[in-house]
Amino acid sequence: MSDRLILVTNDDGIFAPGIETLASSASKFGKVVVVAPDRNRSAISSAMSVHSILRIDEIAQDRYACDGTPVDCILMGVRHVLEKTPDWILSGVNWGFNLAEDVLYSGTVGAALEGRLQGFRSAAFSLERNGNLEVAGGWIEKFLLAWETIDLPQGSIWNVNMPEGELKGFRITTQGRRDYYDLMEKRLDPRGKPYFWIGGEGGPDYEMAEGTDTAVVHDGYVSLTPININLTCRETIARRKEYEGAFGI
Repeated sequence: MSDRLILVTNDDGIFAPGIETLASSASKFGKVVVVAPDRNRSAISSAMSVHSILRIDEIAQDRYACDGTPVDCILMGVRHVLEKTPDWILSGVNWGFNLAEDVLYSGTVGAALEGRLQGFRSAAFSLERNGNLEVAGGWIEKFLLAWETIDLPQGSIWNVNMPEGELKGFRITTQGRRDYYDLMEKRLDPRGKPYFWIGGEGGPDYEMAEGTDTAVVHDGYVSLTPININLTCRETIARRKEYEGAFGI
């Protein structure tokens, strides 16, 4: 086995089936240590527990459950659990796609971004909800076999999305667009006081522009989207003179 040290986390919780698939695939490339939330922490993005203490328990050899967020788990793994710095940080396999604007909400993607912020090669993996984890594991291994041959620019990660069914191959994609029909539902508790529930019945509507992550997975391919931590709008910077004039700069 390689002497790589690989830190694995997720946002679905340490007992989610997807994290076992990712850990198993990664174990063919080095030693795997899992540090993951002790419960589901989906849609928490890059939240960090700065106003509460953190606890961590070793539930099996090289398997740790932390009561914090996915980002907390990365920090806990890098700063406390691991005896040396990791070579890879892998997050997932998420139950459900993280396509288009989902990357802004996803704890899976947030953990991978934190890994990159800490200076390590990182990637996030997501699978369509009806997808086969065994099939996904094989494609994760193909990805891991190749991804060290060329690095992304500084501050970037791979966001990997896998559809259900037999997969046709990899495609490099851009981030697509989607529309959610989330609902803010008002309900009453047994004492008659209102509370609110966020979430819609149906899934999102994806735009299918050519070359986007949303279109590629729809066509049966694994989408490989490079995500950059730097959120600067380059189109605006390219028109700097216009904006400087508008603001009197």
